[in-house]
Amino acid sequence: MRILQVSDAFYPFPGGVSEHLRALSEALRRRGHEVDVLTARYPGTYRDPPWVHRIGRVWVFPFNQTRITLTVHPVMPWAVRRFLRRHRYDVVHTHGPLAPNLPAVVTLLSPYPVVSTFHTAFAGRWNWYRLARWPFRPVWRKVRVAIAVSRVARDVMRPYFPGDYRIVPNGVDLSRFSPEGPVHPVYRNIPGPAVLFLGRMEPRKGPHLLLEAFLRLANRHPGVHLVMGGDGPLREPLARRVPSPLRSRVHFLGPVPFEDVPKLYRGATVYTSPAVGGETFGLVLLEAMASGVPVVAAGNPGYREVIRDGENGLLVDVKDPEAYARALQRLLEDEEERRRLIQNGLSTARRFRWEAVAEQVESIYAEVAGGG
Repeated sequence: MRILQVSDAFYPFPGGVSEHLRALSEALRRRGHEVDVLTARYPGTYRDPPWVHRIGRVWVFPFNQTRITLTVHPVMPWAVRRFLRRHRYDVVHTHGPLAPNLPAVVTLLSPYPVVSTFHTAFAGRWNWYRLARWPFRPVWRKVRVAIAVSRVARDVMRPYFPGDYRIVPNGVDLSRFSPEGPVHPVYRNIPGPAVLFLGRMEPRKGPHLLLEAFLRLANRHPGVHLVMGGDGPLREPLARRVPSPLRSRVHFLGPVPFEDVPKLYRGATVYTSPAVGGETFGLVLLEAMASGVPVVAAGNPGYREVIRDGENGLLVDVKDPEAYARALQRLLEDEEERRRLIQNGLSTARRFRWEAVAEQVESIYAEVAGGG
């Protein structure tokens, strides 16, 4: 089949949706399909494969404790219509089209069957779907099959956009994330264990809660280091909050290049994600598990889709810095527990490998392309 994937968020913008599009597209291409990606142009320089197409320019702005990407183009409908006339597809797969964005315009104008995936839950007081349910009804009616990446994503949407959702989870690329391979250079200067955070430095992802817990942990475990990968509005304020005696043990890396992400996981003793809300799944948890790293994570509903507490990871109340520090300390000091969680985490990651997930998506494409 000829398939078009559409999203505002794509590389070089970091995050789960970017990784989802890249890995799903490559898995489908390995299965013999022709796959294009349509997305926005981002600032800076980057090299795209020939199957990635860009129109308009992205606008990234803060909203509801995170960052939102929207494609801006002076004549967006004309540009989309022109693109769709130049190419022919059996299925168009849009990601998050219920917003004033590129996926919404493509969904409305597509002459081809449309499948849409919904990745998002919302933290705090704002639920965008409550506002969008009336103006985006025409977009919703064009969607042949709605996919939610988890029950959490489905349950957030269904009160406002009722329908029959298919649950197809995120996948993990086991050819990219594995225990074998080089580690990141930052670990050369870390003689002891390292706790890793990798994500956007914004309130919703909870890096400030991790730093609070680490300040307690560091006093009890003199050799432990904290590695913080990612950028965002909290990066500089958090760096200023590190006491002088601990500055050599807290490493702020800033944005992590695509090719360095697996290396960063592999060198860690423990990976942790203290996201306080708005998570529908927890792709970073799967990436850490596939890399052979045990996980301590916030007990939010999305992360519970991946982690069974005490079996393939630890869930903790990250807003309680003492409990959070104790959970990290438990894994740093209990090698047998780490090994058990690593083995169970590797088994979990294999269940979510992209080959299996892409097969589920492919069956939905066959259904809608065949008129089902």
